[in-house]
Amino acid sequence: MTSALQRRQFALVATVFQLLFGILYAVFCHYNTNAMPFGSSSRVYVNTDYPLFQDIHVMVFVGFGFLMAFLKRYGFSAVTVNLMLSAFIIQWASLLRGFLTQEFIETGKFTISINQLMRADMSCVVVLISMGVLLGKLTPVQFMILAFIETSLSILAEHIIFNILHVNDGGRSLVIHTFGAYFGLAVALVGHKRNVMETDSDGSIDHSDLFSMIGTLFLWIFFPSFNAAVQQPEDARHRAIMNTYIAMSSCTMVTFIVSSLADNLGRFNMLHIQSSTLAGGIAMGSVANVVLYPYHAVVVGAIAGLISVVGHVYITPKLLETKLGVFDTCGVHNLHGLPGLLSGVFSIYFVLHYEPAEYGRSLHTIYPYFAGGELGGDRDSYSQALYQLAGIGIALLTAIFGGLITGALLRMNIWNQMDDPLISYDTNFYGKSEFNFLNRFAEEDEIDMSDKRNSRLVVY
Repeated sequence: MTSALQRRQFALVATVFQLLFGILYAVFCHYNTNAMPFGSSSRVYVNTDYPLFQDIHVMVFVGFGFLMAFLKRYGFSAVTVNLMLSAFIIQWASLLRGFLTQEFIETGKFTISINQLMRADMSCVVVLISMGVLLGKLTPVQFMILAFIETSLSILAEHIIFNILHVNDGGRSLVIHTFGAYFGLAVALVGHKRNVMETDSDGSIDHSDLFSMIGTLFLWIFFPSFNAAVQQPEDARHRAIMNTYIAMSSCTMVTFIVSSLADNLGRFNMLHIQSSTLAGGIAMGSVANVVLYPYHAVVVGAIAGLISVVGHVYITPKLLETKLGVFDTCGVHNLHGLPGLLSGVFSIYFVLHYEPAEYGRSLHTIYPYFAGGELGGDRDSYSQALYQLAGIGIALLTAIFGGLITGALLRMNIWNQMDDPLISYDTNFYGKSEFNFLNRFAEEDEIDMSDKRNSRLVVY
């Protein structure tokens, strides 16, 4: 039996957040002057930035949604909770970034442009990565609380890494992929919530795997835009597109090769194809604007594909599941965590490998505190490498400790909890309502659990 407060918990909490967002936007936010009637008449803001924004938008709402739809029990949540969380995070992330701007500090207000919307979409990816670990373990209201906390912590870590330490992470592999993966794993470690992956030897079926491949293809196609969208200057953006595309091509071939070698009969594993083929884009993220030669992109992608598949075959079953008792629903550690860390390592290697003079005028845009720049920095390749290492550490520590605390908060009894996965399907969160929303659903209290599952009207 469930109380009226439990049944209405999601609606009540979501209403509070949405009212808060509306008030904050009204008080502190306005559009960029170029979006106003007397602003610039240049078409570059829409014709250049909007296509990249749309590419990232498709990745967030279609790519990640369908990527997680391979589970037959949780396909609805993979797509719809993805939509709800993204709409929530876009608003909150835009506010948080606005509050951290110099403009807000000086004037008490901040502006929003297409560029800020791109960055907000990127913040969605952080939480959606964590959602991949926790799918089947949290209710919608728990996911919303997680999104609120994780978005806040990830933007704080991003501010420290970019604006204080001036680490180069152009494609956001550290602050997005690494952070999201290890935050989600830390929440799962504390939560100890069983899910379909532990109770069902075959969590997917043919058509759900096909849905997941649709998500993979959308992400594969648009990943160069993701890594290039916020790069500066223009040569770095151009280079990021090509580096990402080449790395993903190399990664995909290595994924198929290693997947075949890992099977006794030389077959391909759909889990590897759905996730590891994307690892090259993630591994290239931190160095997409740095790599100067195509063969380096090939090598980065090949190593990423190898490590990702090996992670699926050995690291997840033998370390995460057996030793730590962490069940990573969608294999996020091997798709985002390991390639994200690899990208951080590459960022250290390439800052030491290339001569600064090879970057020409772009040097102080990529590494703003190198000696000789307008900001008066005195860094050389070795000191910048140490800052890159510090960026990895901050991303990891913030994600892990933040995830542990968040996991403990989500276990509190005040939040609706996921039922036993042996009897719980995410379709329990959806139904064709036949009641007025003011009704108290008193008759539902009389329905036993078996009837409740058949009626598809369960608390959320």
